Amino acid sequence: MDTDFRPHLAASATVAVSRWLKVTAFGGRVPSTIAATIGLSCSIWIFSKILTLTLPLLYIYSIMAKISTNSRGIATVTPYTRCALLMLPLLLAAAFICPVRSGDDTLFHVYSRATPQSVVSRSLAGAGSAMPHDVFQGLVNPALTTVKVGAKGAFEVGYGRDDVFDKLALPFGAVLFDNGGALGGFYRYLNGERGNVHDLVVNIAGRLFDRPAPDEMGPVDFGLNVRYENSKWRHDIPTIVADDNGESKSVINTVTARSDCVILDIGFYQQYFPGIDVSLVFSNLLGYRWSEVDGRGKSEGGTGGRHRLITVGNLYSLPITETFLLRIPVDVEIANAFVKSASTAYMLRVGAELRIAKMYCVRFGYARAPEDPVELIKTFDYDNLFFGGVGVVVKSFLLDVFVGKREFGATVTYGY
Repeated sequence: MDTDFRPHLAASATVAVSRWLKVTAFGGRVPSTIAATIGLSCSIWIFSKILTLTLPLLYIYSIMAKISTNSRGIATVTPYTRCALLMLPLLLAAAFICPVRSGDDTLFHVYSRATPQSVVSRSLAGAGSAMPHDVFQGLVNPALTTVKVGAKGAFEVGYGRDDVFDKLALPFGAVLFDNGGALGGFYRYLNGERGNVHDLVVNIAGRLFDRPAPDEMGPVDFGLNVRYENSKWRHDIPTIVADDNGESKSVINTVTARSDCVILDIGFYQQYFPGIDVSLVFSNLLGYRWSEVDGRGKSEGGTGGRHRLITVGNLYSLPITETFLLRIPVDVEIANAFVKSASTAYMLRVGAELRIAKMYCVRFGYARAPEDPVELIKTFDYDNLFFGGVGVVVKSFLLDVFVGKREFGATVTYGY
């Protein structure tokens, strides 16, 4: 008995479409040859879409089979890594199915990315995607949570204000470590003059490739962040109206945009050589949003490519003496790489951290990037941005502080 059902499915699809074209469509005036050709083309297109959705899943499974053990048969992939790898193709497949929203997209942004992801990264002007330190570095690069802050786990809390959320930024984070993998959770309450945002993030990270001992290259770590964002934001929209005399004038109409959004970030991190760490991060890679304006005009759909950012990071570690260690992170952010109608934009972020006796840190940062992070996806008016910060290690606690133009923040991390 023939157990391969694919030829039968292809033939059925071809026959069904050709019959409809021949008998029903256009009053039954479509010739048999043309109908059969169109039917075959439709069936090929359908099965190509099915392959597009299934091949990523099969590819990830093949990777897992190869990297689950090393050459000596010892397991190298943690359960957290397997979970992240299983989730990734399903989320990527969803991107092919979900329609991209349009129209009122100018009223909606990814507000959770418009505030400092980490105090340490912000003190370095946003650089540090290849620089492990505390729990919140997992928001900068999802793969950085694999670097242990404590023996079993870590908890972190912070406070700050910035240009966008000028009233309060209150973040919480916790990570559990297990055999080279990590499972983390974050919550941030962000409140500003124009509205507020609730940001909830689940982090799964682990080791992809484990190098043998003689090899100087370190293991490759992979992380995935699934973020849920609930936002309520007021916008002032200029509107042209006619006065009593029939003359046109401009008035400001304030509308409230509400949205719920699910977003995916993925990141990679590796200690490439002694003194050189590298990273690659895809922020807002996939997203789906439900939104409404002033309680009406509800819509939903994918967030599209204009929110996506690619970050390529490097970290150079230069020992000066036994007491002093200089670390220089350099990040390049690439925006609009997935948008055909807009030019690709590049942002440079460079920092320097001087570590003293493994207890104290002094940080400085410079960025050539837009100052307003909310308008990042619309305009690129570049500015010279400067930041600074300090850090202190006291037993199991990390205390970090940063300051910038009209913004500041502080976090406390406890590792246990």
